[in-house]
Amino acid sequence: MKVIFVASGNKFGGKVSSFVQSQFDSLQAAGLEMIMCGVPEHGWKAYAKTIFRLRRLVRKEHPNIVHAHYSTCGFVASLATLGMCHRPRIVVSILGSFPSHSKKWKRVRWAITHLWDQTITKSKRTAEQLGFDLPVIPNGVNTDIFYPMDKMEARQRVEFEANKKYVVWCSNPARPEKNWDLAQRAVELYNAQYTAQCVLIPVYNKTPQEVATYMNAADVMLLTSESEGSPNVIKEALACNCPIVTTDVGDVHERLDGIEGCYIILADGTATYGLQGVGEWFEKDAIALANCLAKALEYGQRTKGYDRIISDKITVKDIAARILNVYSQLLINQ
Repeated sequence: MKVIFVASGNKFGGKVSSFVQSQFDSLQAAGLEMIMCGVPEHGWKAYAKTIFRLRRLVRKEHPNIVHAHYSTCGFVASLATLGMCHRPRIVVSILGSFPSHSKKWKRVRWAITHLWDQTITKSKRTAEQLGFDLPVIPNGVNTDIFYPMDKMEARQRVEFEANKKYVVWCSNPARPEKNWDLAQRAVELYNAQYTAQCVLIPVYNKTPQEVATYMNAADVMLLTSESEGSPNVIKEALACNCPIVTTDVGDVHERLDGIEGCYIILADGTATYGLQGVGEWFEKDAIALANCLAKALEYGQRTKGYDRIISDKITVKDIAARILNVYSQLLINQ
Protein backbone atom coordinates (compact mmCIF):
# COMPACT_ATOMS: atom_id res chain seq x y z
CA MET A 1 0.00 0.00 0.00
CA LYS A 2 1.31 3.44 -0.95
CA VAL A 3 0.30 6.54 1.04
CA ILE A 4 1.08 10.23 0.56
CA PHE A 5 0.95 12.37 3.71
CA VAL A 6 0.01 16.03 3.26
CA ALA A 7 0.81 18.30 6.19
CA SER A 8 1.75 21.86 6.98
CA GLY A 9 5.28 22.66 8.01
CA ASN A 10 4.91 26.44 8.14
CA LYS A 11 4.95 26.60 11.95
CA PHE A 12 7.99 24.37 12.26
CA GLY A 13 10.63 25.92 10.03
CA GLY A 14 9.51 24.04 6.93
CA LYS A 15 9.34 20.65 8.66
CA VAL A 16 6.09 18.90 9.51
CA SER A 17 5.23 18.66 13.19
CA SER A 18 6.86 15.92 15.24
CA PHE A 19 3.57 14.02 15.76
CA VAL A 20 2.92 13.90 11.98
CA GLN A 21 6.48 12.71 11.35
CA SER A 22 6.14 10.13 14.11
CA GLN A 23 2.91 8.79 12.57
CA PHE A 24 4.58 8.73 9.15
CA ASP A 25 7.54 6.77 10.54
CA SER A 26 5.34 4.28 12.41
CA LEU A 27 3.28 3.51 9.27
CA GLN A 28 6.49 3.12 7.30
CA ALA A 29 7.75 0.71 9.97
CA ALA A 30 4.47 -1.22 9.56
CA GLY A 31 5.42 -1.90 5.93
CA LEU A 32 3.61 0.87 4.02
CA GLU A 33 5.32 2.83 1.25
CA MET A 34 5.17 6.39 2.58
CA ILE A 35 5.74 9.72 0.81
CA MET A 36 5.64 13.14 2.51
CA CYS A 37 4.25 16.26 0.84
CA GLY A 38 4.71 19.22 3.17
CA VAL A 39 3.53 22.83 2.94
CA PRO A 40 6.77 24.68 3.74
CA GLU A 41 5.56 28.29 3.86
CA HIS A 42 2.79 30.51 5.26
CA GLY A 43 -0.19 31.87 3.35
CA TRP A 44 -2.66 30.87 0.67
CA LYS A 45 -0.01 31.01 -2.09
CA ALA A 46 1.94 28.22 -0.37
CA TYR A 47 -1.18 26.04 -0.21
CA ALA A 48 -2.03 26.87 -3.85
CA LYS A 49 1.45 25.79 -4.94
CA THR A 50 1.06 22.59 -2.94
CA ILE A 51 -2.13 21.72 -4.83
CA PHE A 52 -0.21 21.58 -8.12
CA ARG A 53 2.84 19.91 -6.56
CA LEU A 54 0.64 17.24 -4.96
CA ARG A 55 -1.24 16.68 -8.23
CA ARG A 56 2.04 16.00 -10.04
CA LEU A 57 3.13 13.71 -7.21
CA VAL A 58 -0.11 11.70 -7.30
CA ARG A 59 0.16 11.27 -11.09
CA LYS A 60 3.74 10.08 -10.73
CA GLU A 61 3.37 7.79 -7.69
CA HIS A 62 -0.22 6.48 -8.05
CA PRO A 63 -0.86 6.18 -4.28
CA ASN A 64 -3.75 4.21 -2.83
CA ILE A 65 -4.35 6.82 -0.12
CA VAL A 66 -3.70 10.54 0.30
CA HIS A 67 -3.82 11.29 4.04
CA ALA A 68 -4.07 14.99 4.90
CA HIS A 69 -3.49 16.42 8.37
CA TYR A 70 -5.59 19.46 9.32
CA SER A 71 -8.68 20.51 7.38
CA THR A 72 -6.86 23.01 5.14
CA CYS A 73 -4.59 20.25 3.85
CA GLY A 74 -7.74 18.18 3.35
CA PHE A 75 -9.03 20.78 0.90
CA VAL A 76 -5.61 20.81 -0.79
CA ALA A 77 -5.79 17.03 -1.24
CA SER A 78 -9.31 17.21 -2.65
CA LEU A 79 -8.43 19.91 -5.19
CA ALA A 80 -5.20 18.18 -6.17
CA THR A 81 -7.03 14.95 -7.05
CA LEU A 82 -10.12 16.56 -8.60
CA GLY A 83 -11.20 14.90 -11.85
CA MET A 84 -8.59 12.14 -11.80
CA CYS A 85 -9.62 8.86 -13.42
CA HIS A 86 -7.84 6.76 -10.81
CA ARG A 87 -8.29 9.06 -7.85
CA PRO A 88 -6.75 7.86 -4.58
CA ARG A 89 -8.91 7.69 -1.47
CA ILE A 90 -8.76 10.85 0.63
CA VAL A 91 -8.35 10.53 4.40
CA VAL A 92 -8.28 13.66 6.56
CA SER A 93 -7.19 13.86 10.18
CA ILE A 94 -8.99 16.71 11.93
CA LEU A 95 -7.02 18.44 14.65
CA GLY A 96 -8.30 21.05 17.09
CA SER A 97 -11.90 21.86 17.97
CA PHE A 98 -14.84 23.28 16.04
CA PRO A 99 -17.27 25.74 17.67
CA SER A 100 -20.76 24.93 16.42
CA HIS A 101 -22.10 26.94 13.46
CA SER A 102 -18.83 28.81 12.89
CA LYS A 103 -17.69 29.20 9.27
CA LYS A 104 -14.95 26.63 9.84
CA TRP A 105 -17.48 24.17 11.31
CA LYS A 106 -19.76 24.57 8.27
CA ARG A 107 -16.87 24.15 5.79
CA VAL A 108 -15.56 21.02 7.46
CA ARG A 109 -19.00 19.43 7.79
CA TRP A 110 -19.60 20.04 4.08
CA ALA A 111 -16.24 18.51 3.18
CA ILE A 112 -16.88 15.42 5.35
CA THR A 113 -20.14 14.88 3.45
CA HIS A 114 -19.03 15.79 -0.08
CA LEU A 115 -15.23 15.62 -0.45
CA TRP A 116 -13.42 13.28 1.88
CA ASP A 117 -13.67 9.50 1.86
CA GLN A 118 -12.88 9.19 5.56
CA THR A 119 -12.36 11.71 8.35
CA ILE A 120 -10.48 10.89 11.54
CA THR A 121 -10.92 12.97 14.68
CA LYS A 122 -8.54 13.05 17.63
CA SER A 123 -11.18 13.10 20.39
CA LYS A 124 -14.82 12.23 21.01
CA ARG A 125 -15.43 15.90 21.79
CA THR A 126 -14.43 16.94 18.25
CA ALA A 127 -16.58 14.22 16.67
CA GLU A 128 -19.55 15.37 18.76
CA GLN A 129 -18.94 19.01 17.81
CA LEU A 130 -19.02 18.08 14.12
CA GLY A 131 -22.10 15.91 14.58
CA PHE A 132 -20.86 12.81 12.75
CA ASP A 133 -20.05 9.27 13.79
CA LEU A 134 -16.35 9.41 12.93
CA PRO A 135 -13.35 7.26 13.87
CA VAL A 136 -11.60 8.66 16.95
CA ILE A 137 -7.88 7.97 16.74
CA PRO A 138 -5.60 10.19 18.86
CA ASN A 139 -1.97 10.75 17.95
CA GLY A 140 0.23 8.07 19.40
CA VAL A 141 3.13 8.44 21.81
CA ASN A 142 6.60 7.37 20.78
CA THR A 143 7.59 5.44 23.89
CA ASP A 144 11.11 5.03 22.55
CA ILE A 145 11.47 8.77 23.28
CA PHE A 146 8.87 9.52 25.96
CA TYR A 147 9.30 7.20 28.93
CA PRO A 148 10.17 7.54 32.63
CA MET A 149 13.78 8.53 33.28
CA ASP A 150 15.68 9.17 36.49
CA LYS A 151 14.41 12.58 37.59
CA MET A 152 17.66 13.81 39.13
CA GLU A 153 19.64 12.83 36.06
CA ALA A 154 17.14 14.63 33.83
CA ARG A 155 17.33 17.75 36.02
CA GLN A 156 21.10 17.79 35.68
CA ARG A 157 20.84 17.53 31.90
CA VAL A 158 18.54 20.56 31.64
CA GLU A 159 20.38 22.41 34.42
CA PHE A 160 17.50 22.63 36.90
CA GLU A 161 18.57 23.57 40.42
CA ALA A 162 18.06 20.77 42.93
CA ASN A 163 16.22 22.87 45.55
CA LYS A 164 13.65 24.53 43.24
CA LYS A 165 10.27 23.44 41.88
CA TYR A 166 9.90 23.60 38.09
CA VAL A 167 6.76 23.82 35.96
CA VAL A 168 7.22 23.22 32.24
CA TRP A 169 4.90 24.69 29.63
CA CYS A 170 5.48 22.98 26.28
CA SER A 171 4.60 25.37 23.48
CA ASN A 172 5.69 28.60 21.82
CA PRO A 173 4.57 31.66 23.86
CA ALA A 174 3.99 33.49 20.56
CA ARG A 175 1.00 31.25 19.78
CA PRO A 176 -1.99 33.05 21.36
CA GLU A 177 -4.25 29.98 21.42
CA LYS A 178 -1.81 28.31 23.82
CA ASN A 179 -2.46 31.05 26.42
CA TRP A 180 1.03 31.77 27.78
CA ASP A 181 -0.34 34.78 29.70
CA LEU A 182 -2.64 32.48 31.67
CA ALA A 183 0.27 30.18 32.53
CA GLN A 184 2.33 33.12 33.77
CA ARG A 185 -0.55 34.47 35.83
CA ALA A 186 -1.25 31.07 37.42
CA VAL A 187 2.37 30.68 38.51
CA GLU A 188 2.45 34.29 39.73
CA LEU A 189 -0.61 33.62 41.92
CA TYR A 190 0.90 30.39 43.23
CA ASN A 191 4.17 32.09 44.13
CA ALA A 192 2.30 34.92 45.87
CA GLN A 193 0.51 32.43 48.09
CA TYR A 194 3.15 29.79 48.89
CA THR A 195 6.61 29.99 50.42
CA ALA A 196 7.98 27.24 48.20
CA GLN A 197 8.35 29.09 44.91
CA CYS A 198 8.13 27.45 41.49
CA VAL A 199 9.80 28.42 38.23
CA LEU A 200 7.85 28.42 34.95
CA ILE A 201 9.87 27.21 31.96
CA PRO A 202 8.52 27.48 28.38
CA VAL A 203 9.82 24.55 26.33
CA TYR A 204 9.78 25.10 22.56
CA ASN A 205 12.03 24.80 19.51
CA LYS A 206 13.37 21.61 21.09
CA THR A 207 13.78 18.11 19.71
CA PRO A 208 11.33 15.46 20.99
CA GLN A 209 14.21 13.94 22.96
CA GLU A 210 14.88 17.28 24.66
CA VAL A 211 11.18 17.74 25.45
CA ALA A 212 11.11 14.28 27.04
CA THR A 213 14.07 15.21 29.24
CA TYR A 214 12.34 18.42 30.38
CA MET A 215 9.17 16.47 31.21
CA ASN A 216 11.15 13.98 33.25
CA ALA A 217 12.97 16.81 35.04
CA ALA A 218 9.83 18.86 35.79
CA ASP A 219 7.70 18.72 38.91
CA VAL A 220 4.58 19.58 36.86
CA MET A 221 3.64 19.97 33.19
CA LEU A 222 1.15 22.83 32.70
CA LEU A 223 -1.23 23.17 29.72
CA THR A 224 -3.33 26.34 29.38
CA SER A 225 -4.70 26.04 25.83
CA GLU A 226 -8.06 27.53 24.86
CA SER A 227 -8.82 24.57 22.60
CA GLU A 228 -7.19 21.33 21.47
CA GLY A 229 -8.16 18.11 19.74
CA SER A 230 -6.08 15.54 21.61
CA PRO A 231 -3.11 17.46 23.04
CA ASN A 232 0.09 15.54 22.41
CA VAL A 233 1.89 17.09 25.36
CA ILE A 234 -0.64 15.51 27.74
CA LYS A 235 0.09 12.03 26.43
CA GLU A 236 3.83 12.69 26.33
CA ALA A 237 3.85 13.97 29.92
CA LEU A 238 1.85 10.90 30.96
CA ALA A 239 4.45 8.65 29.31
CA CYS A 240 7.14 10.43 31.36
CA ASN A 241 5.08 9.97 34.58
CA CYS A 242 5.03 13.76 35.02
CA PRO A 243 2.22 15.32 37.12
CA ILE A 244 -0.12 17.44 35.00
CA VAL A 245 -2.29 20.54 35.44
CA THR A 246 -4.44 21.45 32.45
CA THR A 247 -7.42 23.36 31.14
CA ASP A 248 -10.42 21.32 30.02
CA VAL A 249 -9.62 20.78 26.33
CA GLY A 250 -9.83 17.91 23.86
CA ASP A 251 -9.70 14.45 25.38
CA VAL A 252 -7.92 15.33 28.65
CA HIS A 253 -10.70 13.74 30.74
CA GLU A 254 -10.29 10.42 28.92
CA ARG A 255 -6.52 10.53 29.24
CA LEU A 256 -6.27 11.66 32.87
CA ASP A 257 -9.31 10.09 34.49
CA GLY A 258 -8.37 8.52 37.81
CA ILE A 259 -4.63 9.25 37.63
CA GLU A 260 -3.31 10.67 40.89
CA GLY A 261 -1.23 13.82 40.49
CA CYS A 262 -3.16 15.07 37.44
CA TYR A 263 -5.66 17.97 37.65
CA ILE A 264 -8.11 19.58 35.23
CA ILE A 265 -9.84 22.95 35.59
CA LEU A 266 -13.25 23.23 33.94
CA ALA A 267 -14.42 26.00 31.64
CA ASP A 268 -16.11 27.81 34.55
CA GLY A 269 -12.88 28.01 36.54
CA THR A 270 -13.61 25.13 38.90
CA ALA A 271 -11.30 22.16 39.12
CA THR A 272 -11.69 18.42 38.97
CA TYR A 273 -9.31 16.30 41.00
CA GLY A 274 -8.17 19.60 42.61
CA LEU A 275 -9.49 22.69 44.38
CA GLN A 276 -12.06 25.24 43.27
CA GLY A 277 -11.24 28.75 42.06
CA VAL A 278 -13.29 31.95 42.28
CA GLY A 279 -13.48 35.19 40.33
CA GLU A 280 -14.09 36.25 36.72
CA TRP A 281 -12.98 34.41 33.56
CA PHE A 282 -9.19 34.92 33.12
CA GLU A 283 -8.50 35.51 36.79
CA LYS A 284 -10.86 32.71 37.75
CA ASP A 285 -9.00 30.24 35.53
CA ALA A 286 -5.65 31.51 36.81
CA ILE A 287 -6.72 30.99 40.43
CA ALA A 288 -8.02 27.49 39.69
CA LEU A 289 -4.78 26.62 37.90
CA ALA A 290 -2.71 28.03 40.79
CA ASN A 291 -4.69 25.90 43.25
CA CYS A 292 -4.18 22.83 41.10
CA LEU A 293 -0.46 23.59 40.83
CA ALA A 294 -0.37 23.59 44.63
CA LYS A 295 -2.05 20.17 44.70
CA ALA A 296 0.26 18.74 42.05
CA LEU A 297 3.39 20.08 43.75
CA GLU A 298 2.12 18.83 47.11
CA TYR A 299 1.59 15.40 45.55
CA GLY A 300 5.35 15.34 45.07
CA GLN A 301 5.62 12.00 43.27
CA ARG A 302 5.74 10.69 39.76
CA THR A 303 2.43 9.49 38.34
CA LYS A 304 1.48 6.16 36.81
CA GLY A 305 0.88 7.79 33.44
CA TYR A 306 3.13 5.47 31.46
CA ASP A 307 0.98 2.51 32.52
CA ARG A 308 -2.09 4.38 31.21
CA ILE A 309 -0.44 4.94 27.82
CA ILE A 310 0.20 1.20 27.54
CA SER A 311 -3.23 0.10 28.81
CA ASP A 312 -5.06 2.60 26.57
CA LYS A 313 -3.02 1.35 23.60
CA ILE A 314 -1.96 4.77 22.36
CA THR A 315 1.66 4.14 21.52
CA VAL A 316 2.66 5.04 17.94
CA LYS A 317 2.67 1.33 17.07
CA ASP A 318 -0.89 0.88 18.39
CA ILE A 319 -2.14 3.96 16.53
CA ALA A 320 -0.42 2.91 13.29
CA ALA A 321 -2.37 -0.37 13.40
CA ARG A 322 -5.66 1.51 13.81
CA ILE A 323 -4.90 3.90 10.94
CA LEU A 324 -3.86 0.99 8.73
CA ASN A 325 -7.23 -0.59 9.46
CA VAL A 326 -8.98 2.61 8.30
CA TYR A 327 -6.99 2.53 5.06
CA SER A 328 -7.71 -1.17 4.49
CA GLN A 329 -11.46 -0.74 5.03
CA LEU A 330 -11.55 2.12 2.54
CA LEU A 331 -9.78 0.10 -0.12
CA ILE A 332 -11.94 -2.98 0.49
CA ASN A 333 -15.09 -0.87 0.03
CA GLN A 334 -13.74 0.96 -3.03
